[in-house]
Amino acid sequence: MSLQISSALRSGGEKLLSRTGAILLAAYTVLMASLLPLSNTMVVRLYERAGLTEATEAMPLVLDVPLSVAVGGYLVGTLAGGYLSIVAIRTFVAGDGGQFPPGAFTRNVPLALANAVVGGLVYSLLIGLGTIALVVPGIIAYVAFLFMLPYVAVEDRNFVDALRSSYRLSKGHWLVLFVLVVIVVSVAGLLGGVGGLVSSLLLPPVVGQLALAVLTAPGSLFSLAVIAAAFEQLREAEPDDPAGAAPTAETPSTPV
Repeated sequence: MSLQISSALRSGGEKLLSRTGAILLAAYTVLMASLLPLSNTMVVRLYERAGLTEATEAMPLVLDVPLSVAVGGYLVGTLAGGYLSIVAIRTFVAGDGGQFPPGAFTRNVPLALANAVVGGLVYSLLIGLGTIALVVPGIIAYVAFLFMLPYVAVEDRNFVDALRSSYRLSKGHWLVLFVLVVIVVSVAGLLGGVGGLVSSLLLPPVVGQLALAVLTAPGSLFSLAVIAAAFEQLREAEPDDPAGAAPTAETPSTPV
């Protein structure tokens, strides 16, 4: 069965508008608003080291901390974002918008986060190499390994097994997945672009940047919700395969 784009988009929207989606959205919004002054501070400190202080005089939300502290805080915030993504994928795949599934916040968090981070780096490397090769291989890599995170978060796979399973699950659906990704990215980009334009024209710099962070959060979370919906849809249509079955107590996955 082919992936149904309209169904994935509708399901993703419903997940985002659910009770658990609202809670996750609030957490994402707070995180993005918290990362903003850290990223601004890093930019200002780097410009100062290059002697370009004039270029940073008007930049808002700059903390009075050294570059090392800003970088450390940003890395911690990035890890927190990875953790929230794992929780979100687990919640969205579970399908109950009224409550979080058991273990969503606590099950195998260190291993899941480690595999998500390393797997994400490998995923980005594959996309980058594919894009350098001739662009098209990069696009194929993007959609072929799109379900790496769901396999890591939901089925406790290690990143190698998750990449392999994502390739197997997505094979035969690459074109449809590409169209789905384009739609989701366009929606998120439109929301952020329009919000950024309005914020820059009508709001003071500090409020405008915070408003943009608030407007960016729904697009990011909607992307995860749609990926979870597509993952559910394709996994339900997949024939039973012991090699691709979810880990159980008798046949656990092999995390790194």
